Amino acid sequence: MRSLERHSANIFKLLLRPYLRKFETQSPAVVLRKSLALLDTGTINDIKKFVADRQHPSGGFADRAVNADMYYSLFGFYLARALEMNDILQATGEFVRNETGKSIPTGVNLKCAAILANELSDDKKLIRKLLKNIRREFKEHKAKQAEYGAFLDLLVSYQTGDYIQALRIRKHLSKFNDPEALPSTVLAALIVLHSSFSKPVAELQERLTGQFYSGGGFRALKNTATTDLLSTAASLYALRFSEYDLTIIKPECLDYIDSLFKEGGFCGNKLDEETDLEYTFYGLLALGSLAD
Repeated sequence: MRSLERHSANIFKLLLRPYLRKFETQSPAVVLRKSLALLDTGTINDIKKFVADRQHPSGGFADRAVNADMYYSLFGFYLARALEMNDILQATGEFVRNETGKSIPTGVNLKCAAILANELSDDKKLIRKLLKNIRREFKEHKAKQAEYGAFLDLLVSYQTGDYIQALRIRKHLSKFNDPEALPSTVLAALIVLHSSFSKPVAELQERLTGQFYSGGGFRALKNTATTDLLSTAASLYALRFSEYDLTIIKPECLDYIDSLFKEGGFCGNKLDEETDLEYTFYGLLALGSLAD
C-alpha cells in the first residue's frame, strides 16, 4: 500500500514539478538569503545576535510575550538558516517534537509545525500525521482567509514534497472568493498561487500596486492610512515571484525598509517601534525581494 502511495506521489511530482519550479529560485528561504547581499557585515552580525536572543530555552523561538511559539519558531528557523546559524536549530527540532507530542496543532501552527518537522526531524510518522491533518483542514475550509491559507499549504507542499496536495490546491484556485477589496497580503497570496500554476496575474498585480504608497511601503488596504512592513514584504515578494518589474519603486522601498530597522531587528510600522522576530523575517524578505 505504501509503495502504491509513493508511486502516485512520483506521478504527481512529474506532473506538477513544472508549476512548482519557481519555488526553487523564488521560495521565501531563497529570497531571504538574497537580502544578505544588501547588508554590511556589522548589520548581519547585529541581526544574528537579535535572532539568537529570541530563542527560548525550550529551543523554540519567542513571541512578543517571550513565550515559545510554533508560528514564531518558523520565522526563527528561516532566519537562522539564512544567516547560517544552523547550530541553534537542533534545539528547535526538539521543541517541535516535544510540542507535537503533547498535541497536534491546528491552523497556521499546524502548517508551521509541518515545515519545521520536515526540515528538523527524521520522524516520518510525525510528518505524515501533520500532512494528513493539513489535508483534512484544507478540505474542511477552516482557514478564515482561504487564499492566504492556500499559499501556506502550497509552501508546505513544496517543502515536504506533498505534490498530491499541490494538485488539490491547483484545482481549488477557481473557487476562491475574489471581492473587489482585498488586503495586500491576500492579493499577494493569490499572485503567488496563480503564478505558480501559470494562471494570469496582470489584473491582480495592478490591484496590488494600487496599494503602494509613494513613501515606499504598501498599505494593508487602499484606504488604510499607514503603510506596514508585513504588507510591504508580502507585496514585494509576490511581485518579484510573478516577475513584475520593481525598478521604479525600489529606491523608495529600500528607504522605507531601512527606516524600520532598530538595533538588529525590524519593527512593523513607524507607529510601533517594538522589534520582533516576525517583522525581522519580513524585513529581510522585503530586502531580498529587491535584491538583484
